[in-house]
Amino acid sequence: MGTALGCSKASNPCPDDARLHGRAPPEGTLQWCAKPDGRKHGRWAEWHPNGKLKTEGPYVDGKMEGRWVSYFDTGVKQLEGEYRGGLKQGVWTLYYEEGQKNREEVHSAGSQEVKWTAWRSDGKKWAEGTLLAQRAQGPYSEWHSNGVLAAQGHYANGEKAGEWKYWDLDGKPSVDAQGDFSRD
Repeated sequence: MGTALGCSKASNPCPDDARLHGRAPPEGTLQWCAKPDGRKHGRWAEWHPNGKLKTEGPYVDGKMEGRWVSYFDTGVKQLEGEYRGGLKQGVWTLYYEEGQKNREEVHSAGSQEVKWTAWRSDGKKWAEGTLLAQRAQGPYSEWHSNGVLAAQGHYANGEKAGEWKYWDLDGKPSVDAQGDFSRD
């Protein structure tokens, strides 16, 4: 009897007060747990058309809660982070398709402020700044691909504000924007 119960739970990843909906591959591409009133509760999973896992994470009483992970269709991790009460919380990490870290975002509970750092695919830091309600806000720095500081300034409400400084590839001050930043 214990074995049958174990098998049953393995095929149904839902908590006791929720029911499994949808279908996993090969019959479907979306599966989730929900309470009788329709609120998602338990594991939620989506698959790419090729059958590889796309996104998975838990719901608690209709809100995303805990660790969520998404993958490229190759199976390589695309992003991961934590939800608390349906809101992103703590460090979220995004990856390049080859697997290297692309970006980290730090989310604070109850705040629309997101501090972020981005890296080039070779692992060198590319830029860092802050978003407030999805708009650039506060200090911003960017580096050339050789690691030399390229630009530094401040944003207010998504617009450049105050004095901005730029440096060339050799670290010499420049009047004009340099590197990736000059493409803005």
